[in-house]
Amino acid sequence: MSPNFHYWVPAFLYAALIFFLSHQSNPPGAQIVPDYTAHFFEYAFFGLTLTWGATLGFHRPLTSTSAVILGVIAALYAIGDEFHQSFVPDRVASPGDVAVDIVGVAVVVGMVWVIRRGKWRESINHTGCNDSRT
Repeated sequence: MSPNFHYWVPAFLYAALIFFLSHQSNPPGAQIVPDYTAHFFEYAFFGLTLTWGATLGFHRPLTSTSAVILGVIAALYAIGDEFHQSFVPDRVASPGDVAVDIVGVAVVVGMVWVIRRGKWRESINHTGCNDSRT
């Protein structure tokens, strides 16, 4: 097993939680929080856990390529999640939910990319390295 596997554990556990909640005919909190709000924050946090894994606990930079790959992974998971819901009694698959899921991931991954990019450039400038690749 990879020595960095533990950074991905939160993403795997959270993906399992999303699956579990999607399998509920009446998920907890469904009457309290509007559907799109729940989807946005659910997948925003998923994006954060994916980013944690990709950056090894925010110790490495998040490249634009990695950010796009994380977005694609999360989008595919969101599509699979909605497909799964179509088989659960009293649940329906919604392309709108997928769109909100993707926006939630994009907002968080984009924010982390911008913040980490600035910190990465800052650390490069402090070490005197002129290599500005991110």
